[in-house]
Amino acid sequence: MDIMTALWKIPERIAIALAGIGVLSGTFLPGVAEAVYKKAPEEYRDVPVTVINSGPTLLFSDSPETVYGTGILYKDVISGEGRVFFHHVNGTKERLKLAIMVRPVDKITYVTWGCRGIGEPNKDFFATARQSQQRYFKEYKTNWEKAHQQEAQKAAAENIKLQKQKYRKPPVRQKPEEEIPDYSFYQTNENLPLTTLLQGEYSEVLTQSRNAHKAGIILKPDQLLTGMFDFYARRPVEVTVLMCRPNDDIEKFSLEGEILPMDEHPLRGTYEKADLTYVVKSPIRLKRGESVALAMGSSDASNYLWGVDALTGIKTENYGNYGVVYHVRYETEGKYPVSIGINPWGGNFSGTGAVIAKGKMELKDLPGRTLYFGEGDELDEIRRHNSHKEAGQEEFLWSPPGASNLPIRLFWTSESLSEALGLGEKKTKK
Repeated sequence: MDIMTALWKIPERIAIALAGIGVLSGTFLPGVAEAVYKKAPEEYRDVPVTVINSGPTLLFSDSPETVYGTGILYKDVISGEGRVFFHHVNGTKERLKLAIMVRPVDKITYVTWGCRGIGEPNKDFFATARQSQQRYFKEYKTNWEKAHQQEAQKAAAENIKLQKQKYRKPPVRQKPEEEIPDYSFYQTNENLPLTTLLQGEYSEVLTQSRNAHKAGIILKPDQLLTGMFDFYARRPVEVTVLMCRPNDDIEKFSLEGEILPMDEHPLRGTYEKADLTYVVKSPIRLKRGESVALAMGSSDASNYLWGVDALTGIKTENYGNYGVVYHVRYETEGKYPVSIGINPWGGNFSGTGAVIAKGKMELKDLPGRTLYFGEGDELDEIRRHNSHKEAGQEEFLWSPPGASNLPIRLFWTSESLSEALGLGEKKTKK
C-alpha cells in the first residue's frame, strides 16, 4: 500500500500528526506488522482527567527533518531543567556529522546529565526511534528505582521518629494537598554519571568527546539519528544542534555555520513544561465487558505545547508533542480482571513506555510482538489485572516516538478470567 492510500484510509478525525516525523518520511517494512492483535473496543466511554503541566524546558529540533547541506539546525539558551529532542536525516550523498553542543554563556557552570536515549544511525526509522526510547526509559527506570529507594528509606526513618514521639505528644494531623509530581531525578540524585564542569569549553553530549574534531556522530546518506536527553544547568548554557562535515571542528562551526531554514513542517522551537501528567479523576470500576479510554496526542486537544523558534522568533506549535513525557495516573477497582492496552489510532507506531505498579517499574515495548503496528483498530495489552487483589493506583509513562504517528488511545477493559485466558464461558447445567 502506498503512502497516499494509507492516509486515505485513516478517519478524518484522527489523521492529525502525519507530518514531519511521521508517516511521510519513515522507512516501512511491510511484513513486520502482520502479527494478529486484539481489536480495540468499538463501544467505550472517555475517562475524565485533570492535566498538569510541569517538567523541563524542551528544545525541539526536527525542521529541516531531512538535511540537504551543512548548517545550524537549532540553537537556544537555557538554564535550570532542560530536555533536548532531535530528529534529523542525512539527505545528502555524502557522510555528514551530527553534533549537539552545550556551552556556558558567560560564567562557569555545572551541567548534570539526566536520562538519555540516543539511537544508532539507521535507515530503518522505526528501529532507531524505538532504540532511542528503550535507552531513555531504561535510564529513567534506573533513576526512578534509586529515587524510590531513597523515598522508602526516608519514610522508614520518619516512621521511627513518629513512633518515638507518639508517647510525648499526639501528632498534628494536616489535610494532605495535591502536589505537582516532580520527576527531575537529575536534580536530586548525586550518583548520576557525566556531571561536567563547563569552563568556557563545550561539552558534546552524543559522544562525550573533548576533541572538537572527533565529537559528533557520523551519518551515512539517508540515515536517521534521533534521541532525547535531560539535563540540569545551574547557569545559562547555549545548546546548539548542528550538521557538518566529518572533519569539521564543531566549536568553530557553531560560530560560523549557516542557520538552516525550517522545511514545510515548522517542527522546532523551545517549549516550557515538557511533562504532561494525566490524572484520571475517579477510580476505574467496570462491569463485565465495559471499556473506557483516554486519547492522547490529538490535534483537537488543548495540551499541544506552544513555544518560539529561537532562530526566527516565530511562534510554533509542537504538533505531536514530540519530546514530551506523558504520565497517566489512574486507579482501578472492582471484581473483574482488567486489561490495559494501547491502540495506535493515527497510523504506524513504534515506541517504548513503562508501567509503575505495586512499587515497581516495568518497561514495555509498544507494541510488544512486532516492531510497529498501526492499522487503526489494533490493541496491544501492556498490563493485566487477573483479580481484584491486583487493582490499585498505577502509572503509565510514554513519550511520542520519532517516525510514529498520533494520536494513541489507552483502553481499560473488564473481562471474566476465562475470557481473559481465551477459554470462553462454560455453560452450566440447570
